[in-house]
Amino acid sequence: MSTWIIISWVLVAILTAINIVVFLQLKKASEQMMKMAFPGAKNMNEAVAGMQQMMKGMQGRGGRGPGFPAGPARGGASDPQLKAAMDMLQQMQKGGKKR
Repeated sequence: MSTWIIISWVLVAILTAINIVVFLQLKKASEQMMKMAFPGAKNMNEAVAGMQQMMKGMQGRGGRGPGFPAGPARGGASDPQLKAAMDMLQQMQKGGKKR
């Protein structure tokens, strides 16, 4: 029985080492992505601050992102998928009231 305990602890140590290596690789990759997305940032804190500013700017435009103004600014044209989803929701609500 003690051999199984030793084997299990060895497996735990191996899996922990693998987990640490993977975490460090992912951390390095995320830092590289942030440096590429925000080249003027000197460290991760500045890059995160830039990302937060970008997200705040998107929320001010209705959450559609850059280049996609809100509905009325596009000349009143509605997104066809959104219109179809709203119609389907209205039909479902009408069907639920009949029951």
